[in-house]
Amino acid sequence: MAAFIPSITRSSFKRIGFLLPCLYLSGCSYLNLPDTFQDERPEQTESEGKLYDSMAAIKCQPLKFPAGKDRARVVVNEFTSRLKQPSGETPFLAFKIPETGVHKVIIDSYVVKAGNKEELFYPEVVLLDRKGSIVGRVPASQVKYRKPGFTTGEGVEARFVIDNRIHSADRATCMLIYTTDKSRQETTTLVNEAKEYAKAYGVVAPPVPDPVALHGNQGHLGITIKSSDVYTSEVVPMPVAASAVALPKGLPTAVEDSFSKEVRQHYVNAVNSGLKSGSISQALDARSELRNIVRATEGYFVSQYGKPVEKLDMPKAPDGKDGYAGKVLYHYQMQVADQLKAGQGAAALQAVDQIKGVQEEVDQLFNK
Repeated sequence: MAAFIPSITRSSFKRIGFLLPCLYLSGCSYLNLPDTFQDERPEQTESEGKLYDSMAAIKCQPLKFPAGKDRARVVVNEFTSRLKQPSGETPFLAFKIPETGVHKVIIDSYVVKAGNKEELFYPEVVLLDRKGSIVGRVPASQVKYRKPGFTTGEGVEARFVIDNRIHSADRATCMLIYTTDKSRQETTTLVNEAKEYAKAYGVVAPPVPDPVALHGNQGHLGITIKSSDVYTSEVVPMPVAASAVALPKGLPTAVEDSFSKEVRQHYVNAVNSGLKSGSISQALDARSELRNIVRATEGYFVSQYGKPVEKLDMPKAPDGKDGYAGKVLYHYQMQVADQLKAGQGAAALQAVDQIKGVQEEVDQLFNK
């Protein structure tokens, strides 16, 4: 796509740059409540993998945040529990909600690679009371596309506030996240970087279709919750991340091996070279290649997390056609596989975060 964009100078490029509880959407509008969340490192929950006939039978699990953090990361895949619906089964996540106070919630679902296609888990969110009855629902209009940022991945996002200050038998005690057949038949249109830059500089947009993400039964979610005793209209955006992965306190930072350092230098140099020479097409191509590697690594983690060691699908070794990008992808997927084989889900997720860190560094080059 980037090849359609004329060269752009470095200097011009810099310029781009009711019922209880109550649910409030960002902007302080009033609505029925709902929601769900999870932890920042994958951990199997007690109900993992079970099939439930009704919401009333679901046993909500506590959400375990890493020490000092309010972010949770959650994986949804074939090992996630299922809920029977009239149209079939859906994977779901269910977590306890504090029964008092005001809770600002952000749920993110990130785009990952599933084979050669982009995919995400498109969330439906409801709140349940102690009896398993629905007491609130986040409307579909509140699940919105979110462009990729320097520290946030591309995907969809829901923001809302749950007000549990007034004691009532109807207050929400559990957040349930699931998806539906209708959602799985739809897609989310993703950013077309070539068109974005063409539009910004008044040049002809390239004649290529916008990329889309399919809505599927697996994905990587991030949930942030900020709780207090006082309601305010502001919903503070927090970076979030995937079945629940909680990074234990004291887990050492992933060590960057020599090849990982080479990868970082390769993409930083490729983008810098394009930007300094005024060839934005070259810079965009390098960033796009890196982003595909990140999503494919994350997609591999999502698909393999929770599998018995003997059933892990090992990464496909690159051949001559895959080029440097294929070699890089294999390196990071093997790091994930090795950690999963050792039973280290958190360390496997750190391997994903390591290549994401390279992407963040590369993204920031475009804003200098």
